[in-house]
Amino acid sequence: MKIFYSLIALVFLLTQVATGQNDNFSTVKGKVTSQEGELLPGVFVYVINKTYFSETNENGTFELRLPAGKYKLSATNLGYLNQVEEVEVLPNSNLRVNFQLEEDPAMTLDDVEIVGKSALQEVQESSYNVSALNAEALHNTTLDVSQALERVSGVRVRRSGGVGSNTNLMLNGFSGRHVKLFIDGMPMEGFNSAFSINNIPINLAKRIEVYKGVVPINFGSDALGGAINIVTEDGKQNFVDASYSYGSFNTHKSFLNAAYTADSGFTARLTAFQNYSDNDYNVDVRVKNLQTQVFPLEKTNERRFHDMYRNYTLMGKVGFVNTAFADQLLLGFTYGDEYNEIQHPAYMDIAFGQVYETSETLMPSLTYKKDNLFINGLNVAVRGNYNFGEASYIDDAMRNYNWAGDFIEKSEKGEYPPYTRNFYRNRNGSVNANVTYKFKDKHAFTLNNVFNTFSRKRRNEAEPSPSDDYPSENFKNILGAGYKFQPNKKWSTSLFGKYYSNKVNQYADPLAVGEYQKFSKTTDTYGYGLATSYFLTESLQMKASFEKAYRLPVGRELFGNGSNFELGNPDLKPESSKNLNIGANYNWRLTKKQNLNLDASFIYRDIKDFIRRKVTEEGSAQSINEASVKNRGIDLEATYNYAKLFSANASFTYQSLRNKLEYKNGSTSKNLSYDQRIPNMPYLYGNAGFAFYFNRLWDKKDVLSLNYNLLYIHEFSYDYDSFGNSATNRNIPNQIAHDVYLNYSFKNGKYNLSLECKNILNEDLYDNYSLQKPGRSFAIKVRYFLDKF
Repeated sequence: MKIFYSLIALVFLLTQVATGQNDNFSTVKGKVTSQEGELLPGVFVYVINKTYFSETNENGTFELRLPAGKYKLSATNLGYLNQVEEVEVLPNSNLRVNFQLEEDPAMTLDDVEIVGKSALQEVQESSYNVSALNAEALHNTTLDVSQALERVSGVRVRRSGGVGSNTNLMLNGFSGRHVKLFIDGMPMEGFNSAFSINNIPINLAKRIEVYKGVVPINFGSDALGGAINIVTEDGKQNFVDASYSYGSFNTHKSFLNAAYTADSGFTARLTAFQNYSDNDYNVDVRVKNLQTQVFPLEKTNERRFHDMYRNYTLMGKVGFVNTAFADQLLLGFTYGDEYNEIQHPAYMDIAFGQVYETSETLMPSLTYKKDNLFINGLNVAVRGNYNFGEASYIDDAMRNYNWAGDFIEKSEKGEYPPYTRNFYRNRNGSVNANVTYKFKDKHAFTLNNVFNTFSRKRRNEAEPSPSDDYPSENFKNILGAGYKFQPNKKWSTSLFGKYYSNKVNQYADPLAVGEYQKFSKTTDTYGYGLATSYFLTESLQMKASFEKAYRLPVGRELFGNGSNFELGNPDLKPESSKNLNIGANYNWRLTKKQNLNLDASFIYRDIKDFIRRKVTEEGSAQSINEASVKNRGIDLEATYNYAKLFSANASFTYQSLRNKLEYKNGSTSKNLSYDQRIPNMPYLYGNAGFAFYFNRLWDKKDVLSLNYNLLYIHEFSYDYDSFGNSATNRNIPNQIAHDVYLNYSFKNGKYNLSLECKNILNEDLYDNYSLQKPGRSFAIKVRYFLDKF
């Protein structure tokens, strides 16, 4: 908590100094109409060469907060000519500016999709190998963030079951903790399972940025394989977004997001969401004979009977935006509560009947952001949070179950699975500080530091131990410095270096005499990288990036999660990797109404001490180091749009992730797994989809859309080929899933009704060996969205 209090003091000092610069902010209001006098919603109104902007609401009105000075205001909208007005803003005054836009004779609204560059385009056209997903287009679906990510090339999100089940994120061959998660640039490492991508509704995000390989310096990350940033801040001042859905397996999801911003810059924001599901879908399993403890050879179709999941989360922020002393100064909190029944361990032969886990988080946070602090071009951002987390893993039933729901009493507490009552106190703090200085419109220097602390204490009520009084601790710091050179709009290059420091503390009683000692292991290392891009033509961009990256083990890998089936490994070594990305993007304007975007990238990874999750025959899992792994792969992605009537997309990923350890432990014995694919890793997969839009069916502001999405994963092996042959190896079969969505929006998106069917052909789907996912499911969702009230 000392870190969090220090952060508050630092931000307070910055605001006091910055407040003295200028407190003469004024309000600029107005409306935008066509030449015929029609009010125009969704018009972008901004200050030229500044960061101040607004957007007209359904009544065609806008509002800006500006410091005293002279400005050029611009109003732009699809199908209209831009209009610029010169204004002078006096201190502490109110100014009214109206725009009357003239239709562009060269085009109409149906002729183009985009005018200018959106934030989405700015991300995609950066020097990094990055894909940006427009989450707003999915707000009428019941998807969570993890399901939406499957639409991005190179990304696979693997689940152990239905709603709320454990997820394992895979990006270009890297999985789990290799890929770092952020929300508005803040690491999600300490958020615990009560707030994670498997239960965050897609409505919370405006867009999702997927960085493949090299990650920008401002994230301050030790990501080895890339990073995913969920962007929620979108500049909306006053709005309400509420939705509710009901679906198969008694699934209920609700969401509320609201914000209010006053003329003074004061803002208050509230987000709340909840997920519930019985997850009682049917699976094909072997039902054990409880008397003989023998499994039959044949599988039968049984219903999951102990897999209920529920969570609810409440998030709030209060502070100031777009003021003289801060672009953002927000004090926030997040509260999350989760209850999860566990039906089976890491494979599905064994069934549990009363095992469950809980998770609770209470996390205060602080955000301070100010561009042009003290001098023009000096931008400062500080973000911090501290998580008070509690968790438990309970298996205190003296029973053994099978998949039919039958049970027998245990003879003793130690009988497998053993009697367990583990309670955990998790404490996690994170601070991300970033300073960037830009000058002469060509140069930018960045200094970034991220500090993360993790502490866990266990209380074992089944077998109390003196070790319960001693925490397991992990301290991690990443210091980075970068330089960006952009001499013109065509060419951009970024260079950076990072210093990694990791310290692990554990307490042990080596002599078994009741005297515990602290054992520490510290790792320090360096990394570096670059990213460059060049537009050969206005439409064709080439990209290349390289990084020598390190990834430090996280608390769950080092210490486990507290259950008997997710074990820790405090001896894990940090991973290192040389990452190379080469790519190209071509944006082809076929006609005024048609646009085709093609994106291709080649990846190469040379990884040392690769951390892999290994599952034992008993169903437990533990992270281990593979000495040497190499990966070569390609990503292909295409999108097509025809005006506002039709869109289609497709992506394809191939990767060859192979074990390159020729001799084990320095011996002369050949490694039988040499040059074989890393097991339990999909190597060929993709998706495709299309959407039809029917406009103005009953009203000119109504839209009916029909969406289809296909997901394909090629067959892959659960284990190394050297441990069997093609007949005996356990393979995950080809996976094909078809999803259909129907949405009707009326009153310009104010009211929305959606129907959807996932896995419409009721295919058997698996992500890991035998871990079967839900079959065909249906859902209905209603959504209300009020903007600019």
